Amino acid sequence: MEETLNFTDELHKLLDQKVEWYNTEELQTLLGHYRLLYTCVKNINDILIKKSLINADPYKLDRRISDIEVPKVTPFPESETPTILGERLSEFETMLDFICTYFHFSVDNIPLAKIKPLLDLNKVFDWENVTANHSQSNTRSLAMVINQSRVNATAVLISNVTDSLEKCSSSIKEINKILAGYADFQKELYKGKVRLEVIENSEFDKEKAFSSPDNELAEIKRLYVKCTGRKNFYNDLISEVIQEDQAPNKDELRSRVLAKLQPKQKVVKEVAKTAVDTKEMIMQSVVALGGLAPVITQLTQKLSDNFDLLFSKKKSLFNTIKEALRKALGIKEKERIVTIPVVDSKTGAKSYQKVIVNEFLADLGKKRRIYGAFAARGPEFEKIQNAEEEMILTFVNKHVSENQQIFTLVNALDDYFKSNVELLLRPKVKGLKIDLSSYRNLIIGINKKRGEYTSYKEETQQMKNLGI
Repeated sequence: MEETLNFTDELHKLLDQKVEWYNTEELQTLLGHYRLLYTCVKNINDILIKKSLINADPYKLDRRISDIEVPKVTPFPESETPTILGERLSEFETMLDFICTYFHFSVDNIPLAKIKPLLDLNKVFDWENVTANHSQSNTRSLAMVINQSRVNATAVLISNVTDSLEKCSSSIKEINKILAGYADFQKELYKGKVRLEVIENSEFDKEKAFSSPDNELAEIKRLYVKCTGRKNFYNDLISEVIQEDQAPNKDELRSRVLAKLQPKQKVVKEVAKTAVDTKEMIMQSVVALGGLAPVITQLTQKLSDNFDLLFSKKKSLFNTIKEALRKALGIKEKERIVTIPVVDSKTGAKSYQKVIVNEFLADLGKKRRIYGAFAARGPEFEKIQNAEEEMILTFVNKHVSENQQIFTLVNALDDYFKSNVELLLRPKVKGLKIDLSSYRNLIIGINKKRGEYTSYKEETQQMKNLGI
C-alpha cells in the first residue's frame, strides 16, 4: 500500500509539471505552427481564386462555427474541381482561422476527445505529399490546380506558391508530432484523474478493489460518474490503471509511466572560453524580428476586415446613387479616418490618436514584408548583417519602439471595434486578443535579446575601464 501511495504522489507531481509545460510552452508552440499553416493556406487559396482556378466560397462569411468541423474528403468528379475544391479549401482555411482565433490552447480546453477532430482536420489535405497522382481527391485536385497556377506565372508568384506549400508541409508535420505526444500525455492525465478522483475517494473500497482486477474494475465503475461527473469511460485506459495496480509486472509498468512523464532535460551547451561575438548577439534580435511576420499578417487581415465593418454603409437608395455618381465623376473615395482613445499602459494616461486607415494598413504590410525577408535570410537581412553594430542596434531600437506603439494602438482598436461597429454587424467583428498576446510575447523576446546585448557591452566597457 505504501508503494502505491508513493507512486500516486510522484505521478501527480509529474502530471502537474507536465500540465504547466504544455500550457506555457508546447501548446503555444502548437498554436504558432497552426498560425503559420493558416497564413500559408490562405495565401494559396487567394492565389488560386485570383487566377480563377477555383471558385470563391459564397457562404464563407455566413458560417457560424462553435467547434471543429472537418471538411469532406469524399471523391468528386474532376469537372467539379473549381467549385468543390474551392469550397473545401475555404472550409479548411476557415477552420484554421477559428482554431487560431477562438481556440484556447490549454490542457483543460483540449481534452482527449478533441484531439481526434484536430488530427482528422489535418488529413483533409496531405500537405506533405501534394502530387497529381495522389489517391485522395482533395489533395490530387489541389496539386492539379497548383500546377496550372504556375503556367505562364511570374517568378514571384511561383516562388510564393512553392514557399507556402513547403511551409504547409513542415507546419503540419510539426503539428502532428506535437499532437501525437500530447495524446499520450492526455491518456496518462486521464488515468491520473481516475486515481485522484475515484481510487483516492473515501467511498472507494480499496481492500475489496485490490483483491482482484475484476473487483477494482467494478469499484471504479460504481463510483466513476459520481466522482468525476464525466460519462466518457475509456475501458482500455482503466484497464491500464488496473494493470499498474495489480499486474505481476506492476513495478515495471509504473516505472514506464513515470519515465514517460519526466520533464525534458534542457541541453546546456558548454560556453567556450573565447571572445563573445557581440555582432552575432545583436543580429539575434534581427532574426527574432522575423518572427513577427506571421502575426502581423494575421493582424493586418483581421484589422482590414474590421475596418470594412466599421465603415460599412447601409444599402439605402441614396447611398447607392451617391456611390454611382462618385464613380461616374471619377471622384476619389473619402479617406477613411478614425480617432480612437488610447490608454498608456505605464502611466494610465488617456489620449486620442488619429488613424488614417489605408496608411496604417500599408505600414503594417511593409513591416510584414521586411520581417518576412529577415525570416527567410534574404537580401535585406544580409544588408543589415553587413552594417556596423551601432547601426544594427539603432535599427532594432527603432523597430522595437514602433512595434510597441503598434501593439498599444491595435489593442485600443480591438476595444473600439467591439463598441462602435454597427450593432447588427458586431458578431462579425474578429477578435484580436489572442494575436495580440502572441505579438506582445514576441516583442518581449526581441527586447530580451536586445537587453542581453546592451548589458554585455556595458559590462565589457566597465571591465575595460577598470583595466581588466
